[in-house]
Amino acid sequence: MSLRHTLMRGTMAAVLALSLPVLALRPALADGAAEAKALMQPLPLSPRGQPVPGFPEGPPASPPDVLTFTDADIAKLKAGNFTAGLVMHTMDAGWPALQVAGITDTLTKFGIKVIGTTDAKFEPGKQISDLEQMIARKPDVIFSIPIDPKSQAAAYKKAAAAGIKLVFMDNVPVDMAPGKDYVTVVASDNEKNAYFAAQELVSALGGKGEVGIITLVYDYYYSVAARKVGAQKAFAEHPDIKVADIGTFTTPEKAYEVATAMLTAHPNIKGIFVAWDTPAQQTLAAAKTLGRNIVITTNDIAQDSALNVARGEFLAVGAQRPYDQGVAEAEAAAYALLGKEVPPYISVPTLRVKKVNLISALKDVTKADTPPAVTKLCAGNCY
Repeated sequence: MSLRHTLMRGTMAAVLALSLPVLALRPALADGAAEAKALMQPLPLSPRGQPVPGFPEGPPASPPDVLTFTDADIAKLKAGNFTAGLVMHTMDAGWPALQVAGITDTLTKFGIKVIGTTDAKFEPGKQISDLEQMIARKPDVIFSIPIDPKSQAAAYKKAAAAGIKLVFMDNVPVDMAPGKDYVTVVASDNEKNAYFAAQELVSALGGKGEVGIITLVYDYYYSVAARKVGAQKAFAEHPDIKVADIGTFTTPEKAYEVATAMLTAHPNIKGIFVAWDTPAQQTLAAAKTLGRNIVITTNDIAQDSALNVARGEFLAVGAQRPYDQGVAEAEAAAYALLGKEVPPYISVPTLRVKKVNLISALKDVTKADTPPAVTKLCAGNCY
């Protein structure tokens, strides 16, 4: 064989060797994009919501798109000079900020003025005080998410008695009936959010091992209670998964202490489902302090917790769409102000989030461009 042929064969072999990784990468990229697209498809709604008077098994779930407006409806709303107040549980997270943005943006389109937004800093007593002060300002509608629906029920009933229309986010105070004491409750499909996240945790552990659950202490906080139920259902489907402990906190920052105690008492715990992203960040911090490498899954995502997903610190998130919930809440209030009948329970479907679909999911949730820090951490592996 001539030297020329030898050199040509060597060159071709080198080219093929260099091409193989590129060719191998293309199917991987295609598989990632396909998985991301599949995750972005909403899951079917759970059929019913929180049990309330008149609906002992929970009212049927209605999607947000049942609320529609004509030009005449909008003109009537703008001529009404209506006002609204927002009585929030906390403003120290992405979720409430997006809720407020969705409500405010939508009310502005209807000419409804927001006269105030309060921050209870996750203290039920302060939220009662905030609510009483808002009632005194006599808005036409109040939007709120009660921290402890049992102890705060009397305060919300005062608002209803004053003729103020109430639209609840996620939770309904006890003994309050839709269409009578309040307009409606708009919620994410919380049980399914948690079920998805817990199943992903199980898969990461190979279907066996000890796990924990960290959640809010208030049993009557229905949306979070539903997440606990969803996680327990997922774990119960796997006989080799043992729920070693269920820890509760009163405020999100207390989750650090709860997680520290749980991980210290149970050295074999390999994963924890946490009720939402802010306490999940505290759980992560506790695990790092103890030098424990555990799998964490949670619910809800915002620009800060997206960094945890991008770093691989949160494996999976069953996300709410708080801005979209806010839009639906504002539309429900507008319907009621027009004298139209509003479904007693409006549900927003689960958004499944993993690193592979993080960019698409974050944009869907926040309605904003992906922060550069998230894009950098993704390093081309998120869609």
